[in-house]
Amino acid sequence: MKKQLYLLGLLFFTAQISLAQNTTPVIVAPVKATNLSGNIEALGDLEAVNNVNLTSQVTDYIVGIYFEDGQRVQQGDILIKMDTADEQALLAEEQARLHEAQRQVNRLNPLIEKMAASKSALDTQKSLLAISKAKIQGIQTAINKRTLKAPFDGVMGLRRISIGSLAQPGMQLATIDEDRQMKLDFTVSADQLSHLQPGLTVTATTTAYPDKTFTGTLVSLDSRVNPVTRMISGRVIIDNPDYQLKTGLLMRVNIEGEEKPAILIPEEALISESGQHYVYVIENAGNQTTVRKQAITIGARPDGSLAITSGLKTNEQVVIHGTLRIHDGSEVSITAVKKGNEPLTELLKQAQP
Repeated sequence: MKKQLYLLGLLFFTAQISLAQNTTPVIVAPVKATNLSGNIEALGDLEAVNNVNLTSQVTDYIVGIYFEDGQRVQQGDILIKMDTADEQALLAEEQARLHEAQRQVNRLNPLIEKMAASKSALDTQKSLLAISKAKIQGIQTAINKRTLKAPFDGVMGLRRISIGSLAQPGMQLATIDEDRQMKLDFTVSADQLSHLQPGLTVTATTTAYPDKTFTGTLVSLDSRVNPVTRMISGRVIIDNPDYQLKTGLLMRVNIEGEEKPAILIPEEALISESGQHYVYVIENAGNQTTVRKQAITIGARPDGSLAITSGLKTNEQVVIHGTLRIHDGSEVSITAVKKGNEPLTELLKQAQP
């Protein structure tokens, strides 16, 4: 009898050891309820409201430059002139032909009335007159292409050309920016569309001026959502009276919104498979602790956490360390619980016997 009791005890002890060996140690964190700021944050690129790279349309030598680096110019100011000697000679020649054709028309008109000249002669001179006017217009256009003027009020960029340089079609000769106002283009998730309306006040910051905040207005949204990224672009206009902001600056956009309730889990709990997101949720049944693989939908990612929009409830616990060694239904033992911002190294030390 004693022997039988001994064998039963040994079997029970062996089963307990086997059970413990099949239990996977994990570290967990509670699902927390909180309120998240409704602010929308994004990065955007800054540009002047109007900005142009002035390029040459023709091949010719530069004979005049009428601006300095960073100079402010007015619309219509002459900035660059190219050689027009050939065109001026052609213009003078054609103007002489025009004058002669006009003189012949003026001479023939009274003779036609007196039947002293043929109408065909008058028509020929009128045709020559029209041809000369068309040629003069073409030559004048060629001259205008060799004179670059400021298309709007603005500031010139650095001068990178010299008198005597040969300009060629497409060659950049100068830049001009109308920088009294700047446009800041940014992209956000299309999920934020309901919170974005033209007219909203927007603040923006840049590392170029770390102690300054710039204020602007959301003026428009793109008419399309990017079908690949599911993002939409918006545009903010920022006044720039002191001309501190420059084209090309990277700025952080902040659009204020109302706080909204949310539930959070640490990012370490997330498992992604084939585009779907999961977590392992702790389940207790008597003396047995197992995990359930739960599909979730995630939203914002505030400060190393994930906002969960569906799939979890507050006060549940999710596995944040040991996920690679478990599967749906695995039996686990909880060795540590993350309650605040403890680093994983500290939690692992807590888990040590």
